Amino acid sequence: MGNVSVLCFAASYTVALVLEIAGLWVRFGWHRLAMVVMAVAGLVAHSAYLVYHSVGSVAFLRTPELWYLVVAWVLAAFYLWVVFTSPKTAMGLFVLPLVLITIALAETASTEPFAQQRASQFWGALHGSLMTLSTVTVSVGFIAGLMYLIQSWRLKHKVPPSPEFQLPSLEWLERTNSRALSFSVVLVCGGFISGIVLSRLQHSGDSSYQLFGDPVVISLLLMLVWLIVAEVFRMIYPSARRGRKVAYLTLASFGFLALTLITFTMNDVHGRPREASAAQSQDPSAHFAPPSVASSESAADELHLVGRHKAEVLS
Repeated sequence: MGNVSVLCFAASYTVALVLEIAGLWVRFGWHRLAMVVMAVAGLVAHSAYLVYHSVGSVAFLRTPELWYLVVAWVLAAFYLWVVFTSPKTAMGLFVLPLVLITIALAETASTEPFAQQRASQFWGALHGSLMTLSTVTVSVGFIAGLMYLIQSWRLKHKVPPSPEFQLPSLEWLERTNSRALSFSVVLVCGGFISGIVLSRLQHSGDSSYQLFGDPVVISLLLMLVWLIVAEVFRMIYPSARRGRKVAYLTLASFGFLALTLITFTMNDVHGRPREASAAQSQDPSAHFAPPSVASSESAADELHLVGRHKAEVLS
């Protein structure tokens, strides 16, 4: 398993996506079999990579890189589940690009481990798991919302159905949108609360730390506020629970998720305690003399001046 690299499963997913796109124009006898084989091979290699890099580690999601790769794995597994349960739908055209984008984010993310303090291990695992599930849930809602708008446009303009580009029914997509939005509120709320507890544990006794000075915390809070407002809006206005409105809500939720992921990727120190400054780690003798040496030199100068003054008086 140690020989498996990110390129192995990324290439498999890319070939599966190319086969999905090629299927819009031409399909051959073993087209679906080749597509499934490449996706399964990618998922197996993906699983082996995650297992190899997690063996012997207390925290499974110990780095931002592994966190992104776990999200990509769940999305790839969701794609295969749809392939076997609804083989005629073109779900891969929407899910596989998101899988590849998440893998690309993993390549740019930090490989520095999160905090490993024993007191924060439980909350770290809970926070990472909830944020992983919420990311996948919002992503699935985004995919369902996008497919709903495409399917609705096709029906409105009376575009004839194509056997090469079949989408789930509007009822199924609408139901998926609603459930994804509801689950996202619970998962993001749990992830935010567990993140606050984890942050308090990591920075206890650090008076200089400001929780809401972290851009990742701010972006996650904005996302949580948006999800709560959207859910309350759906509860107050029944018309927002159906049709294009709920699709627009899930698309907007994905926008907030993208903002949170961007700040998470660009912030290498999120989730780790504040490190000591470089000035404190340097040797003070490189900048100034020790107090004892400085005081002895000044005393010698004073004695020398007193001696000269006495000599002048006697003469």
